[in-house]
Amino acid sequence: MKKKTFLIINSIPNLAEMESFQSYLTQIVGGIKKIGGINMQRFKTVGQIMGNGGIKAIAFFEFTDAQSIKDMYASVDFIALNELLKKAYTQEVDLMICETL
Repeated sequence: MKKKTFLIINSIPNLAEMESFQSYLTQIVGGIKKIGGINMQRFKTVGQIMGNGGIKAIAFFEFTDAQSIKDMYASVDFIALNELLKKAYTQEVDLMICETL
Protein backbone atom coordinates (compact mmCIF):
# COMPACT_ATOMS: atom_id res chain seq x y z
CA MET A 1 0.00 0.00 0.00
CA LYS A 2 1.38 3.42 -1.00
CA LYS A 3 2.04 5.78 1.89
CA LYS A 4 0.26 9.12 1.91
CA THR A 5 2.28 12.31 2.37
CA PHE A 6 0.97 15.29 4.34
CA LEU A 7 2.02 18.81 5.13
CA ILE A 8 0.96 19.59 8.72
CA ILE A 9 1.01 23.18 9.92
CA ASN A 10 0.78 24.20 13.59
CA SER A 11 0.44 27.91 14.31
CA ILE A 12 -0.66 30.71 16.58
CA PRO A 13 -2.38 33.47 14.58
CA ASN A 14 -1.65 37.06 15.59
CA LEU A 15 -5.08 38.31 16.68
CA ALA A 16 -3.86 41.92 16.46
CA GLU A 17 -3.08 41.36 12.75
CA MET A 18 -6.19 39.53 11.53
CA GLU A 19 -6.09 41.31 8.16
CA SER A 20 -2.53 40.06 7.62
CA PHE A 21 -3.53 36.59 8.82
CA GLN A 22 -6.49 36.39 6.41
CA SER A 23 -4.39 37.69 3.51
CA TYR A 24 -1.60 35.21 4.20
CA LEU A 25 -4.05 32.34 4.59
CA THR A 26 -5.79 33.11 1.30
CA GLN A 27 -2.51 33.36 -0.59
CA ILE A 28 -0.81 30.31 0.93
CA VAL A 29 -3.83 28.01 0.58
CA GLY A 30 -4.11 29.07 -3.08
CA GLY A 31 -0.41 28.31 -3.59
CA ILE A 32 -0.66 24.95 -1.87
CA LYS A 33 -3.61 23.91 -4.01
CA LYS A 34 -1.86 25.19 -7.14
CA ILE A 35 1.03 22.75 -6.67
CA GLY A 36 -1.17 19.77 -5.86
CA GLY A 37 -2.15 19.98 -2.20
CA ILE A 38 -5.55 18.33 -1.74
CA ASN A 39 -7.96 17.25 1.00
CA MET A 40 -7.31 20.32 3.14
CA GLN A 41 -8.42 20.02 6.75
CA ARG A 42 -8.31 22.97 9.17
CA PHE A 43 -8.79 22.83 12.91
CA LYS A 44 -8.82 25.29 15.80
CA THR A 45 -7.80 24.35 19.32
CA VAL A 46 -10.76 24.48 21.69
CA GLY A 47 -9.08 23.07 24.81
CA GLN A 48 -5.72 21.93 26.15
CA ILE A 49 -5.65 18.63 28.03
CA MET A 50 -1.93 17.98 28.32
CA GLY A 51 1.33 19.74 27.43
CA ASN A 52 2.36 23.36 27.20
CA GLY A 53 -0.11 24.18 24.47
CA GLY A 54 -0.24 27.42 22.63
CA ILE A 55 -1.11 26.04 19.19
CA LYS A 56 -4.38 27.60 18.05
CA ALA A 57 -4.62 26.53 14.40
CA ILE A 58 -3.72 23.27 12.69
CA ALA A 59 -3.96 22.49 8.97
CA PHE A 60 -3.38 19.30 6.97
CA PHE A 61 -2.82 19.06 3.23
CA GLU A 62 -2.27 15.82 1.33
CA PHE A 63 0.42 15.68 -1.39
CA THR A 64 1.68 13.06 -3.81
CA ASP A 65 5.21 13.19 -2.34
CA ALA A 66 7.48 15.05 0.09
CA GLN A 67 9.59 16.67 -2.65
CA SER A 68 6.65 18.69 -3.97
CA ILE A 69 6.20 20.21 -0.49
CA LYS A 70 9.92 21.06 -0.24
CA ASP A 71 9.86 22.59 -3.72
CA MET A 72 6.87 24.74 -2.82
CA TYR A 73 8.53 26.17 0.29
CA ALA A 74 11.71 26.92 -1.64
CA SER A 75 9.77 28.69 -4.41
CA VAL A 76 9.89 32.42 -5.13
CA ASP A 77 6.13 32.65 -4.56
CA PHE A 78 6.38 31.28 -1.02
CA ILE A 79 9.48 33.29 -0.11
CA ALA A 80 7.64 36.45 -1.24
CA LEU A 81 5.13 35.87 1.57
CA ASN A 82 7.74 35.85 4.37
CA GLU A 83 7.08 39.39 5.62
CA LEU A 84 3.33 38.81 5.66
CA LEU A 85 3.91 35.49 7.48
CA LYS A 86 5.83 37.29 10.23
CA LYS A 87 2.94 39.71 10.77
CA ALA A 88 0.21 37.05 10.56
CA TYR A 89 1.54 34.80 13.35
CA THR A 90 2.83 35.47 16.87
CA GLN A 91 5.74 33.03 16.60
CA GLU A 92 7.42 30.78 14.07
CA VAL A 93 4.98 28.45 12.35
CA ASP A 94 5.71 24.70 12.66
CA LEU A 95 5.69 22.92 9.29
CA MET A 96 6.07 19.16 9.16
CA ILE A 97 6.15 16.67 6.32
CA CYS A 98 4.55 13.45 7.51
CA GLU A 99 3.74 10.06 6.00
CA THR A 100 1.23 7.45 7.01
CA LEU A 101 2.71 4.45 8.81
